[in-house]
This record gives sequence, C-alpha cells and structure tokens, in this order.
Amino acid sequence: MKIVIKISGKNIDPENDHISAPLARLWREGKQLVIVHGGGPQITSLMNRVGKEARFEEGLRVTDREDMDLTEMVLSGYLNKTMVGLLAREGVLACGISGRDGGLIGAEKMLMEKEGETIDLGRVGSISRVDTALLQGLWDKGFLPVVSPVSADSEGRSLNVNADSVAAGIARAVAAETLVLFTDVPGVLSDPLNPESMIHTLSAGDIPGLLKGGVAGGGMIPKLKMAKEAVENGVREVIIAGGEALGALEGYARGGELPGTRVTA
Repeated sequence: MKIVIKISGKNIDPENDHISAPLARLWREGKQLVIVHGGGPQITSLMNRVGKEARFEEGLRVTDREDMDLTEMVLSGYLNKTMVGLLAREGVLACGISGRDGGLIGAEKMLMEKEGETIDLGRVGSISRVDTALLQGLWDKGFLPVVSPVSADSEGRSLNVNADSVAAGIARAVAAETLVLFTDVPGVLSDPLNPESMIHTLSAGDIPGLLKGGVAGGGMIPKLKMAKEAVENGVREVIIAGGEALGALEGYARGGELPGTRVTA
C-alpha cells in the first residue's frame, strides 16, 4: 500500500513523538510511505526575527529572493532534519531530501491571475514534472523518504512550491492509493469558526463551489485544489485531517476510519 502523507509545520514538535510513532509503525509493517512536510509557522518566525513581514495570496506565500533563502534554510535544513531525527528515535531508516534532489520535482515560476490582474509571487513555483526514480531507489533499500517541498527550476534555482502541491504531485506520480494532508484544523469546515461544522465527505465536483462561495479560505484553498487534482488523476482518496488524527493512521491502514474530510472523484 502506497500512502503519501503531508505534515503541516504546525504539527512538527522536536520534543514530541506524536508524529513519528504512528509513522514508524506503518513503516515497520512494510507500507510504502512518502512524508512531505511544510513549515509555514517556522518560516514566518524566522522572517520576523530578521525584520521581514510575511505576505500571502490565496494561501500561497509571496517569496522574494531573500525570503527564498530563509525558506530553504527552514524547510530543507532545520525541519527536514528534525523530522528525520524524530523518526530515527523510533528506529526508522529515514532519508531527508528536497524536491531539488535527484531531479525529484521540476518546477516553473508561478504567476497568479486575480481579478483580471497578474500577481508576481516571486520565487514561488508550480510543478512541471515529478521524477520518482530517487523515491523508488530509497524504497528499494528500505528507507522512508522525508521530502522538503523546495524544488528547482530548469536552471537549478530553488523555488518555493506549496507542500500540498508537492504531496499531491508525488501521490499521482507513484500511483498512491491515499494522500493524507494533515493540518491545524480537523478537516474542511463549513464555518471556519466552528470545529463542529466539519464536512465529512466531498467529491471533486463539490470543490469549485466551495472555493467560489468562500467557504474555504487561506491555506485550505491550495489543499482543496490539490485534492481535486489528485483524485481526478488516479489517487483513490484524499483525506484532509487535523494533526491529532495522526494516531489513527495505523488503524486506517488496516481498514479503519481516519477522522477528517474525505475527498473522492
């Protein structure tokens, strides 16, 4: 069973094994896992420390050249190796890589169209290709790949690619059965201020209406867009869940339920 799991930066705590323990159990059972991680809060924290202010457009971080350097430091350096270290505590052979390594993720500069205007997001990229050779090689040797979403353009320069997009791209490329996007809310909420308003099931066809109607905002926008694209391109299901649901992963892989919003074609 192939499962791609995206972990939000908000779920990563260097002193807490609530992430690593369930992932380790799945790995020991022989599941083919890929972990993709974000790091939004940690990037913003570092930017604030150096006197910079974070800016976003529809959930995507505007990234100038200096921001890109800081982003890569946090994602491919600190957080990637933090995740590897947490998994190593559980005896997992984890290997930390980024989208730049081994040609894993090819990307191109993204320009956003909004209200008839073109918005330059800076060093923000969209995926142009995924090469799974490195992932397959790591799997063949028994390693669990841990992927930072920083990727490269055709000239080898780093681009900040949304972690949900990278996770969805990898899920499609490896023909994963399931893509799980862990975040800081329990799922897709019809009322962002009410955790009890979670939408339990969605079809890909429901998503444009949610986006147009403003039900989803901020970081949920790219998650829903990527979920729609994934299930329309061969991934059986996408689950958007809160970090507290990590402990249910093992049961889910054995046929149980994973709390959150389930998206299917």
